[in-house]
Amino acid sequence: MPRDATEKPASAAVARSARRTGLPVLLGGAFLAAGMLCAEAQTASPVGELNAQTQPRTDRDIASKPADPVRTGPLAPWATDMAARGLTFDVNIYDFYQANPSAGLRTGEQSNAAYFVLSMTADMQKLAGIAGGSINFTQTFFGLVRNLNMAGDIGDTTVGYQPPYTPNSTRLSLLTYQQKLLDDRLVVEVGRTHPDRYYGLPPCNSINSCFQDMFYFNAGFTSPLFGVWGANIAYKLSPTTYIQAGAFSVNPNTNVLSGYDFGYERLSGAVVMTEIGRKTDYTMEAYPGRVSLTGFYNTADHDDNFKTIAGTSKGLNPGTPSLQKSGTSGVVLTGTQTLWRADGGRDASNPHPTAISAYTGTGYAFDPTIPIRFNSFAGLLLQAPDQGRPNDTYGIKANWQRLNQNYADFLSDANFISGGTGEPYSRDKFVFEVNAHFDLGAGVVLEPVVQYVVNPNSFYNPYTARRAKDGFYGGFTLVVPLGTLLGLAPG
Repeated sequence: MPRDATEKPASAAVARSARRTGLPVLLGGAFLAAGMLCAEAQTASPVGELNAQTQPRTDRDIASKPADPVRTGPLAPWATDMAARGLTFDVNIYDFYQANPSAGLRTGEQSNAAYFVLSMTADMQKLAGIAGGSINFTQTFFGLVRNLNMAGDIGDTTVGYQPPYTPNSTRLSLLTYQQKLLDDRLVVEVGRTHPDRYYGLPPCNSINSCFQDMFYFNAGFTSPLFGVWGANIAYKLSPTTYIQAGAFSVNPNTNVLSGYDFGYERLSGAVVMTEIGRKTDYTMEAYPGRVSLTGFYNTADHDDNFKTIAGTSKGLNPGTPSLQKSGTSGVVLTGTQTLWRADGGRDASNPHPTAISAYTGTGYAFDPTIPIRFNSFAGLLLQAPDQGRPNDTYGIKANWQRLNQNYADFLSDANFISGGTGEPYSRDKFVFEVNAHFDLGAGVVLEPVVQYVVNPNSFYNPYTARRAKDGFYGGFTLVVPLGTLLGLAPG
């Protein structure tokens, strides 16, 4: 399993599942494992509510500061006093389970990873009189991990959610200074952060399966909880539109590091990101939607898909260094649109109407020497079918991915030299999915997902005689907003 930027992220559903107002955070101890975190006043995305993002894969309902920040729980008095002084805290727990009963290279495997994440935000206006300033900190703890080789067991680039390779028990995820200016329309953030916090925010409702491969295999994102050096600036053009740009370091093979050992990271380049977008909600339009166009350019060198420095096949000559190529780029279009409402759009006071929305995430790479040329998913989401359970959703999705031809040729050669048939790999792979989001009460959420994959590849384990099998993948995510339950964060 690769130890670098090919790890997958958690999705926007993480935030919805927490069902609270403050930034999500996960906490753990020696027996705890991975997570996502946020703090109440923190707005890591420069466009805040407009961009629906404050931490990796969180939404406006989680990130926005509540109008009446009431805390309940054993720690509420202390946390309320600290918030008045300028310090806010939060904790969330995310447990991921996955299994491949019939899909991939080694079928019948299972894995688990729990994310426990802890965050703190320092309000610099309260602490130092600096209006609009904040210091944001997030620490992730990893534990309850079973089968770190799940990605290799499945092999495929897209199926399911392969948790990051985490030989360390903890990781620095966020340490930034953020400054809001011009009545909060301009926001600048600098420090240890991640492009996943700002760009191409996924429109799906399943943490296990909502990610755009173009960012992780082509743009070179690390796992979203593995902070890198970066800076981002965004400007709100209007109440519904924004632009933003940022630059982030490319640090391959840093999974074994803690995030604090800065001098030991290998800097191989930078990924430059730009985005323009528009977003509305039910308070603005009867049929709201969101669309963003994201561009990226990674300056780092990367291996040619097929050739070695001797001009021979990389798959047939694994001991010969690969030919190096410089830079890669691509674009991603992300969007969602409400298509139907049971009330016909007449009830403007209902923030969770029974509705159906369509969504997509489509990316294209301009570089033929990297693995993926095109990736597009599209789906339908049924929201609040039972108004007595307004946070529940049900979804279907289809994902189409096309490999570059020379990468498909590499996989065939690698299979052949490993004792396999060497038969050609299909460039086109399809994943069909059903998913759901269930609010269990008190902010606890369960998100199951089932997929069927056709023409899977062996990206995570190319040098094997096995051929990845079509078949089923299943998993779920359990989300527990521990900070809200303890009274650290409003609920």
